[in-house]
Amino acid sequence: MDVTGTPEERIQMFLDFTSKSDTSRIGPYVKLESVRADGPHPGVTFSFTVDECHNNSSNNMHGGAIATLFDWATSMPLALVCKPGFWSFMGVSRNLDVSYLRPAPVGTECLVEAEIVSVGRNMAMLRGILRRKSDGAILATCNHDKVQTDPPASKI
Repeated sequence: MDVTGTPEERIQMFLDFTSKSDTSRIGPYVKLESVRADGPHPGVTFSFTVDECHNNSSNNMHGGAIATLFDWATSMPLALVCKPGFWSFMGVSRNLDVSYLRPAPVGTECLVEAEIVSVGRNMAMLRGILRRKSDGAILATCNHDKVQTDPPASKI
């Protein structure tokens, strides 16, 4: 996959790519808000509105849908540091730890903040926060560990 362009273009490219193949019903509901490419913790913020397809029997966003959103969103900052042979395939999850704090009813406009805590040759630690857009209240948090799966750059 081509990993050139501005930080915003790189994130948008991965957003477009994953939305086309998304079977989880997350990608089409996400919009890029901002990118923070500088500093020790590069990150991305997305907007997301809870749809009926994400709800549980209480008409709130299902915990599994929140975990899927975090799995997807916290992987996106890796597009800011990837290059051939280094995280260009976004890796695979090793651990995803989600804490649910408040419900997110259908129709809630949210912000999903995702950042790189640490990234190395083989492992990455990522962090996510799901906030209610209207007042900034934290709805859920996550820690996401990934393992790199790229073949060596010489074989790409």
